[in-house]
Amino acid sequence: MKIQTEQFGEIELAEDRVITFDKGIPGFEEVKDYVLIQADAEGESPFFFLQSVEHVEVSFFLVDPFTFFKDYDIKLEEQMVERLQLEEPTDAIVLTTVTVKGDISSATTNLKAPLVINNKKQQGMQIVLNNKDYQIKQALFQADNTAARQV
Repeated sequence: MKIQTEQFGEIELAEDRVITFDKGIPGFEEVKDYVLIQADAEGESPFFFLQSVEHVEVSFFLVDPFTFFKDYDIKLEEQMVERLQLEEPTDAIVLTTVTVKGDISSATTNLKAPLVINNKKQQGMQIVLNNKDYQIKQALFQADNTAARQV
């Protein structure tokens, strides 16, 4: 299937790459089908784009939070595990949205509400964590964050 993207123009992807968010993503509830695209061609970057299949203008810039926050830990409630049909912890991909205003060095990520994707069943949802330590606008690049300086 071919889809239009703002970042990469027209790309061709296999149909089985479509990830369905049954309830959409907050603010985009009507948009259900997306594809996950690596930000770099080599696949070495921790950054991704979650691109709507139907709407070229709907795309989310995402990051693997574990690259920047080694202690990041999420616990999924049983109902979330069931909704996503997760059978093994390794079936889940956890990504967080990134906001860039101006320079990338001031980028923030939403650790409070990650996107969880069942990579085997191609189901996704955004969850809100009940952890007061996780911020909605957490600085991605921190002076004391060794991993962030290496990327």
